[in-house]
Amino acid sequence: MNKDVYGILGDLTAEILLEIIAECMDDYLYVIDLQNNKMEISQSALDRFMISETHVRNVKQEIMSVVYKEDRTMFAKHMQAVMDGKEKVHDIHYRWLDKNGLPVWVNCRGVVIDDEDGKPGYLVGCLNETGNQRRADNVTGLLGGMEFCAYLRSQKKPVTTGFLMHIGIDDFATVNETHGSNYGDYVLKSVADCMKECLSGNQRLYHLVADQYVIVDLDSTSMDDAIQLKKKIGEKIDEFIISEKYEVVFSASAGVIDASTVAEGYEECRKKFEFSLKKAKRMGKNNIYFYRQEDYEKFQRNGRIISALRSSIANGCEGFEVYYQPIVDCVSGRVIGAEALMRYTMVTEEGKEWLSPVEFIPLLEKSGLIIPAGRFVLNEAAKMCREIQQYIPEFRVNVNISYYQIEHGKIADKILTAVRDNGLTPDRICIEMTESGFIDMTPVFCKFRKVLEENGIQFVIDDFGTGYSNLHCISDMNPGYVKMDKDFTAKAMSCERDYELFKKIIEMVHSIGIHICVEGIEKEDWHLKMKELQADYLQGYFFGKPCEKKKFMEEFVCNPHNNGVW
Repeated sequence: MNKDVYGILGDLTAEILLEIIAECMDDYLYVIDLQNNKMEISQSALDRFMISETHVRNVKQEIMSVVYKEDRTMFAKHMQAVMDGKEKVHDIHYRWLDKNGLPVWVNCRGVVIDDEDGKPGYLVGCLNETGNQRRADNVTGLLGGMEFCAYLRSQKKPVTTGFLMHIGIDDFATVNETHGSNYGDYVLKSVADCMKECLSGNQRLYHLVADQYVIVDLDSTSMDDAIQLKKKIGEKIDEFIISEKYEVVFSASAGVIDASTVAEGYEECRKKFEFSLKKAKRMGKNNIYFYRQEDYEKFQRNGRIISALRSSIANGCEGFEVYYQPIVDCVSGRVIGAEALMRYTMVTEEGKEWLSPVEFIPLLEKSGLIIPAGRFVLNEAAKMCREIQQYIPEFRVNVNISYYQIEHGKIADKILTAVRDNGLTPDRICIEMTESGFIDMTPVFCKFRKVLEENGIQFVIDDFGTGYSNLHCISDMNPGYVKMDKDFTAKAMSCERDYELFKKIIEMVHSIGIHICVEGIEKEDWHLKMKELQADYLQGYFFGKPCEKKKFMEEFVCNPHNNGVW
């Protein structure tokens, strides 16, 4: 049987047949004459790719020019194997350049037909775009996450050197919002091109998702190489920005992990370099962060704590408690109030773990859970205040709130509701905020402050002396009183110079008609010194540590021996 396709059909008939079949399918059909170096390919391929004509007379030259440069070596090697008779089936993935010069992933399949002498005569097959199923994207022309994963898994020897650099464009969403997605795609490709220019022969670049890329270097023996690479990439990006006449201005941040992490598996590898990029971005734009195990463990622990906090709040604030620390009148030594303090015990597989407020409160604010948790503390404190007023009529309770609660939690309404539902007069609830919490004096905060003032609810500036408030700011805020930070108190009690400063601050605050509560009173002589300085209220371990409600009632309210007096 004659296997010469062109001999049977003739050149013209073969061309016509290709087009007839091509109209019935999405693939690009081809017949390559291996011995005469010519090819016939569907007209649709001519319309799609950088091919000059359907009847190609110099296959090696024409096809090589349309193959993406990074795939040419692989393609040439495989075609040589076909021509040498070593491969009878052609089935490879690689990239062709479209009419715009952008790489398009294709799957090229075909079979070899030998001539009468048994030598490779023709390669007949089809070429199809892998489209949405392709291994990479047409925006950047880079391999994607699946290929990145496959490359890591293909390493036959343990990886002991090198690094993985996870790169993300800073504020890329702004580029899309301002200039549209088409320009955004242009930026993505341009950034990819910038990075490719900086790579050495042993480094690979992949496009993961959106504005994120990863560079793989399995040979480097120094993390300084990563620093220098990041610097080069930054310089190339700056050049691009200048070439665009500052149409967009952006930077890129990078998280770097040791390539030996590959031994832990792809998922763990991915988690760690994603964490590293997040850390880099939190450091500010155009930063680089090198993975540290202790940071990652803290990150994981925070995740577990947030999960536990969510579960606790969903179960009626299970695990949350309110502790109370007495506030006393400086002159008489009588208990006149208490600060309500949030406490939390986390349930773990190992049992219960008490968490420091320093650890869990920032996580409550970060997650937004401070809103329901803060509402729980407010309601519990209001109930406690109502009970204690039976014994100490002038008793008031201080409740801490954060700016997040003001901005997102409608906390002013919650405060007024707690006062009304518990039959309290408004001045029995004092709202505390650290001075750094309202430094910006935003309209939202000013509105909140106005609601408190109009309803007779005292506002207290906490930790005074650690932030940025000045006397003018305090005067404008018109707080019920300010609380001197406990660390400031400790310094004043141990250093004459700090004591004199402490004294002057009390005098100046008093001069504008505002009272002062001094925190951190730990010794009797400190109490006596505060009397000399004419402080108004005192708080500290000398009078009592924070404790649960029952103990507070027993020790500071109902104890006939103490009777709330020092």
